Amino acid sequence: MKIAILGAPGCVGRNLIKKLLESPEYEIIASYRKKQDAETLKHDRLFWRQVDLFDITSAENFLRGADVLIYLIHSLGAKDFEFLDVQFANTAGHAAQHVGVKKIIYLGGIVPSGKHVSPHLLSRMKTGKALASYEIPVGEVRASILLATCSASYLIVYYLAKRLPVMITPRWLNSLCAPIALEDAVSVIEKLVQRLITGHEIFEIGSDIVHYRDLLALCGKAIRGIKNFIVPVPLFAIHLSALWIQLITGVPNSVGIALAEGLRSNTTPSNNRFREVTGRDPIPLESVLERLAEEMRKKTGKKRF
Repeated sequence: MKIAILGAPGCVGRNLIKKLLESPEYEIIASYRKKQDAETLKHDRLFWRQVDLFDITSAENFLRGADVLIYLIHSLGAKDFEFLDVQFANTAGHAAQHVGVKKIIYLGGIVPSGKHVSPHLLSRMKTGKALASYEIPVGEVRASILLATCSASYLIVYYLAKRLPVMITPRWLNSLCAPIALEDAVSVIEKLVQRLITGHEIFEIGSDIVHYRDLLALCGKAIRGIKNFIVPVPLFAIHLSALWIQLITGVPNSVGIALAEGLRSNTTPSNNRFREVTGRDPIPLESVLERLAEEMRKKTGKKRF
């Protein structure tokens, strides 16, 4: 089976490639924009191809011969990311239909119920709908915060928890989330490659459900053995929050705004299908945070205390 991955050089893509290559039955066609993306990960069943999603012919050439498309593209950080997300999804969907791709698997985000959906999460939902409009079965995996040392969402949590043992936070950090280890999300995608999917099927996944403030506190406990002391305040503008995130964590302001807006709503699965797909429970949150804190210590060469 030939699997094409759009967005392969990213955090999820590289981990997914390694997981898929564990099975001898898969050949992988992986996208790249810069040549160095293709030079750091090599295998005799891994074929890197350059692709331009502004060009339908380029997308068709990339997908030609693929049975399954795994779609990991996200334009977060670009000024017009909402427009680009849908444009790229339409290009990929049209090309997949034209060359005969049999299934699309897409990693999106959990969309909260209610009127106040952030542009970031709304864009994730529109991307899934665009991919599903080309008469190809789509398995859409919806996840909250992905936990990995290469994940921007985790790094925001990590550096806030590490650098601010006592922090004043917006009251909307009372919102609920369902973080999940990156390897668990990758396992779901890998299982869906072989699963029969009809129409546009949603797979919401997550681990332990916690308040965002508690995620920060638990991350602090994993880092230094003591939870962060958090003081919520009623007024804390989104743009101020994004500047605060950029100052403390180094994550660009444009990304910080998009992610901070998403924190105002609950992002928890209404029907968690993780066990159904994988046959096991996800890794417990505190275990993931402990392991990632240790990985970050090894990267920086610093002790726990």
